[in-house]
Amino acid sequence: MKVKAALAVVFLLLCAAAYCAYRYYKEDVLPQKQIDDAYDEATELFGQIRPETLKAEIDAEAVNDDLLSNAEKVSNRVVGWINIPDTHIDFPIAQADDNDFYLHNGLDGTYNYELGCPFLDYRCESDFSGFNSIVYAHHMTEQRMFADISLFSDSRFMEEHPKGYLTLHDKVYGVKFFAYMNVYPTAPVYTSLFMTSSEKKEYLEYILKESKYTQMTETEELDENSNLLLLSTCTYEYKDARGVLVGIIEPKIEKQE
Repeated sequence: MKVKAALAVVFLLLCAAAYCAYRYYKEDVLPQKQIDDAYDEATELFGQIRPETLKAEIDAEAVNDDLLSNAEKVSNRVVGWINIPDTHIDFPIAQADDNDFYLHNGLDGTYNYELGCPFLDYRCESDFSGFNSIVYAHHMTEQRMFADISLFSDSRFMEEHPKGYLTLHDKVYGVKFFAYMNVYPTAPVYTSLFMTSSEKKEYLEYILKESKYTQMTETEELDENSNLLLLSTCTYEYKDARGVLVGIIEPKIEKQE
């Protein structure tokens, strides 16, 4: 009887171990593998449509005159490309009819296990000519997608990386970063409709006041005629925290008729 009881205990332990292993694989290993595979596929796709001007080191002095030789290859879903040197942020920017689709789907429009794709707020001008343009992406493990936005929470990092590049279908524009914010997802920074100049001025004052830090100087222009670019992602300072990197697109993008 003792032997049978011992065997029964061993069998139960083996079953428990097998079940735990199955749960671990299903809940931890498999989801991570799915994300890894989705990211590899996305990276391959991004590489196929990456603008030629970004395949070599960007020349900050000549960048505004660079034409994109492969513009015809860029997907109709892509409205721009964001690149921040010395970070992992080097992605196309899509735009949908809402702010939900690209939270769950890749650039090709298929579900990619919540990896998503960087996307422009559907309320913003697709040519980035509006007063502000808000781009969202997930904060993923291994510094994927917009995870490196959180690096800018340290003002020293911005001092060393003050500029990014926004590539549109015809030109590459510099982006001068000047502020970093920690906000809730319902914060006024996500406002995208401005009817008057006073509303724009109030928005700028709000950014400068509520930012974790700013790096504007008295000689730098920041007014209602600016083109702002905001890069937003989840951060984890508190529940539902968002990190928002704010910059000015240089030179100003004129609205396309």
